[in-house]
Amino acid sequence: MPAFTVRSLDKIYPGAPPVRALSNISFSVEEGEFIVLLGPSGCGKSTLLEILAGLQQPSGGSVLFRDRPIIGPGGELGVVFQDASLYPWRTVAANVGLGLELRGVDKVQARRLVEEQLSLVGLDGFGGKFPHQISGGMKQRAGIARALVNDPDVILMDEPFGAVDYVTRNKLQEDLIRIWQQRRKTIVFVTHDVGEAVFLADRIVLLSPRPGRIAEIVTLDLLRPRRRGDIELLQREARIYEALRALEPTATVA
Repeated sequence: MPAFTVRSLDKIYPGAPPVRALSNISFSVEEGEFIVLLGPSGCGKSTLLEILAGLQQPSGGSVLFRDRPIIGPGGELGVVFQDASLYPWRTVAANVGLGLELRGVDKVQARRLVEEQLSLVGLDGFGGKFPHQISGGMKQRAGIARALVNDPDVILMDEPFGAVDYVTRNKLQEDLIRIWQQRRKTIVFVTHDVGEAVFLADRIVLLSPRPGRIAEIVTLDLLRPRRRGDIELLQREARIYEALRALEPTATVA
């Protein structure tokens, strides 16, 4: 049974005129798979991710999670956005443990779970800091830890590394792969960065300019760990850039 099954999905925002964001999207996500949604700005990547998360409803078609319709956010799904959105008055540990607190998890158990996740994402010793005392990359690590601490089966990530510098971004990508390999969560990751997509994904769902349609699904049967600058990765990047140019010659991918 796939984790997600998307069939003939449409998303139209009402207005004058209405805006068709997604058109006839069909694909599946297998359990434990790392899927990347890739395409130019405005193609509906984030909209599609929010529909998978239950934060938006489709206008047509169906979206199933383990063969059940998605009717809203659920505990089996963790979401990480580009902005970690940490509460400034709470420590890093208190931010990470917020979901456990809301669920009424025993304080001793919650503290242990938070410490485990902080260690997993490389934030040992930073639990007592406040958000203004840590870097942007550390904030994103805290956001990932906050999603993981509730032990979701699926992590949905919307350009989570888009706001950090190049070196930090590369390190976060490597850490995410390490965590994925250790925990074998299903991950759906949104990006407009071709290099990031090729480094991370098992498969890339390539979306056309709006309205977003599936132009191609690219399987990356490359061994892990992958090394930046490897000729096979560079060849795959070049191939995807060609596909993007064919979709819309005037479009650019940042």
